[in-house]
Amino acid sequence: MNVVDRKFIGIVSLSLDKFVVKNENPYRANFRCPICGDSKTSTNKCRGWFLEKDNSAVMYCHNCGASLGLSRFLKMTRPALYDEYIIDKKFGDNTKSESKSDKKVSPLDSLTMKRPKFQKSHLSSIKKISSLPHNHKAKVYVESRKIPSNQHYRLYWAPKFNEWTNTIIRNKFGDSAYEEGRLIIPFIDEDNHMFGYQGRSLKPNTKLRYITIMIDDVDKVFGIDKVSFDRKYYIVEGPIDSLFLDNAIAMAGSDGKDDVLKNIDNAVYMYDMEPRNPQIVNKIKSKISEGRQVVMLPYEKMIRYGKDINDFVLNGIEGKRLHKIIDDNTYSGLAADLELSRWSKV
Repeated sequence: MNVVDRKFIGIVSLSLDKFVVKNENPYRANFRCPICGDSKTSTNKCRGWFLEKDNSAVMYCHNCGASLGLSRFLKMTRPALYDEYIIDKKFGDNTKSESKSDKKVSPLDSLTMKRPKFQKSHLSSIKKISSLPHNHKAKVYVESRKIPSNQHYRLYWAPKFNEWTNTIIRNKFGDSAYEEGRLIIPFIDEDNHMFGYQGRSLKPNTKLRYITIMIDDVDKVFGIDKVSFDRKYYIVEGPIDSLFLDNAIAMAGSDGKDDVLKNIDNAVYMYDMEPRNPQIVNKIKSKISEGRQVVMLPYEKMIRYGKDINDFVLNGIEGKRLHKIIDDNTYSGLAADLELSRWSKV
């Protein structure tokens, strides 16, 4: 493990309950997870781990399923150490590590402590929406949203969402957790690796419409496996909205970072059309200042058709007509500043 990561694990270990190093090469250290608090009934259970991966430290909890790089772990739990860690990583010598020849075989290597690779094959135990009969409730729901039939293969149905999730992240949901079927929207990368997913409830009055499960410590981006960054692509908030556009991805929320994207000059940002929402207005303003292309639909069209892409489709605006409206109302630079001043109602 690189010397900077080892140094900061040593520092943070002083404040971690029941911290103990189990193995040096490869590095394994066990402690009570400070993110979930670990077991509430047994103070002896320690399900948090620091593991060595590619010469760096990662934190994983077998109780809550947290999977974080050391920097993210420090930022979440020990922010006072985070800035110091970033400086050391930037200017310190973090390339040094123990020689591979010095590594010893440990009995722990036979345990399931290494971060497993969750491949797309986990989806093989549930069914694609495209394979369900037309009278299936998930198929009926997807068709009611007017999601194009050529996109149904990208969505899945898990009849027991919690049980299926527990096969991927052990004990993610306890026995007492409420169980139901959910529409599965998988996040898959360019290497066909499923790094997370959303489960969408079909119940209209549920308190948790979406449950997002992240398997890897990466940004929540839907559509990386399908998008072409070499031509114009659209960045929207919701995965379902992205299914109506040619060459689109979704940030599963509006906090996506440009560092997960490529050829950013080809990107067109389209947030939910909420001109009275200060957060949305500030995000659009931020993208304009960065020189990005942003979409601001005319207020009269929003009143008539809705605030997001799916609303437009449900109101009869789809295909080429939808793309034309979006492209005709895409702005950048000074024109975007002027349009934002008219568009925002904050």
